[in-house]
Amino acid sequence: ADLRRTATHSPIVCRNEGSCCPRTRARRDQLTNRPSKYLLHTMAAFHGLAGKIRGIVESDEFDLGSIKEPFAAAQLVSSAFGTPFDAPLAEMVRATLVVGAGKANRQKYDASLQKWVVAALKDAGYADDKSATCDFAAAGSFKTQHDTGRNLFFVHVFPRCSQKTAAAVDDDAATATDPAALSREHLLVAAELPTFSRTVSKKCASWTSKKRLLDALRGVRAQFAAADEKLMRREALDDDEQALYEIGSTDDLDEKLKTLLAACKAMVDAGQLTRLEKAAALEQMRERLDALPAGAAKKRSNVSENLAALEKRDVSSWKPPKLEHDAAIRALQTKLAPLSALEKSAGGGKLLSVSDAARLGEKPDLEERIAKLVEASRGWYESDEELAERLKPLQDHFAKLKAKHSAPAPRKADSGWSTAGGSRGGRKPAARGAFKPSRGGGGGFAALGD
Repeated sequence: ADLRRTATHSPIVCRNEGSCCPRTRARRDQLTNRPSKYLLHTMAAFHGLAGKIRGIVESDEFDLGSIKEPFAAAQLVSSAFGTPFDAPLAEMVRATLVVGAGKANRQKYDASLQKWVVAALKDAGYADDKSATCDFAAAGSFKTQHDTGRNLFFVHVFPRCSQKTAAAVDDDAATATDPAALSREHLLVAAELPTFSRTVSKKCASWTSKKRLLDALRGVRAQFAAADEKLMRREALDDDEQALYEIGSTDDLDEKLKTLLAACKAMVDAGQLTRLEKAAALEQMRERLDALPAGAAKKRSNVSENLAALEKRDVSSWKPPKLEHDAAIRALQTKLAPLSALEKSAGGGKLLSVSDAARLGEKPDLEERIAKLVEASRGWYESDEELAERLKPLQDHFAKLKAKHSAPAPRKADSGWSTAGGSRGGRKPAARGAFKPSRGGGGGFAALGD
C-alpha cells in the first residue's frame, strides 16, 4: 500500500527532459509545484494590470480574457484587491472585470473564469452584494452582472479604500483651472457637445432642471461677453475670467445653449411635463407675450399659438423620470421591509431570538445606504419637493413590502380530523346502530366525534 501511495503521488519523470509533450510538462509542473511557462508569463504581467487597477481614480473596465488558470485569477485578485487602496479617493470607484462573453466571443474567456474570480474575491474578504453601488458604504463588496446589450459577463468590484477629507479635496482644488474647482456650469462649458448632451440628459432629466441650467449657462454667457468687452478695451483679464477663456469659447457655448433650448421645447411639445411644470411653462409664455412689443406681430403670433397648444395639451399621463439608483434602492427596500416588521413586533413586547436581534441590528445601516442612494440620485437644480415627487413610487413600493411582511401568516389546515360526512374521499360513515369498537379509554380526541 505504501509503495502504491508513493507511486501515485510521485512527480512525473520524463527521460526526454527537453522534448516531452506539453501536456506531460504541464502535469509535471503541477505535481512539482512549479509554475508553467504560461503562468510565469502571466505573473510577469500582473504587476502592470494590478497596478492599473489600484491606480484608478474613476470607475474603469478591465478585460481578463488572457487568464486561463485559477492560480492566475487568484494572483491578480490578491495583488489588486488583497489590501486597501493606498491613496484616498474623492469619490468611490468601481473596477469592472470582464470575465465572459456570449456566443460570438465565448472562446476568448475560460468557462470557469467568473467562478475563479468570485472565489478569489471571497478569499480576500469581499462580500457578494447584489445591491452594491458606487458608494463608500459598498467598499469591500462585489456583484456579478450579465450585460445583455453588450452580451458580456462582468464582476463589479468596489475596492476597499478611504475617502478624502474635505480639507484634502480643497487642497486639490487650489487652482481655478483644476476640474475639481470648476462648477457644474464650467464643466459643461469645457465639455464636448456629445458629452454635454449626455450629461444634461442624465443630470437634468426634468423640464424644470433644464430651464434652471439654461438660466445658469446664460449667466456664464454674460461672463464671456464681459470678458470680450475687456479684451476689446485692451484690459487684462482677472484669474477667473482667464480660466473661463481657457476652457471654452462664446461660439461653443452658444451652440450648447441652442441644443439645450431645443431639448426644453421638445419636452413641452411632447407633453413631458408635470402639472406644476405645465403651469410654470404657461406663466413664462404669458410673460414673454406681454413683453413683446406690439410691432412684433410674427413673434406674438408664434407665442400665442404655442400658448394655446400647451393649454390644450394633456400632461396627466406623464410621470417624472425614475431615480438614477431606483433598482438598487428597491433591492435594499426588499431587505429592509422584513426588518421593519420585525421591529414593530418587538415594540409590541415580543421577545426576539438572538438571530432576529442580530438581523434587526442591520436596519440602521440599510436605512443609511438608502438615504445616500436617494441623495446621489438627486438631479442638478432639483429641489426637495421635486425629489419627493419622484420618490413616491419607491415609497409605495416599500409600503407594499411592509404590508406583505406585516400580514398575519395564513392559518394552518386542521390536523385531518373531520366529521363523518365532511370529506369526499375519507372513511365512509358507519351504519346507524352498528357496533363501533373502542380504541381505548377515550381521551381528548374522543370529543371531536360527538
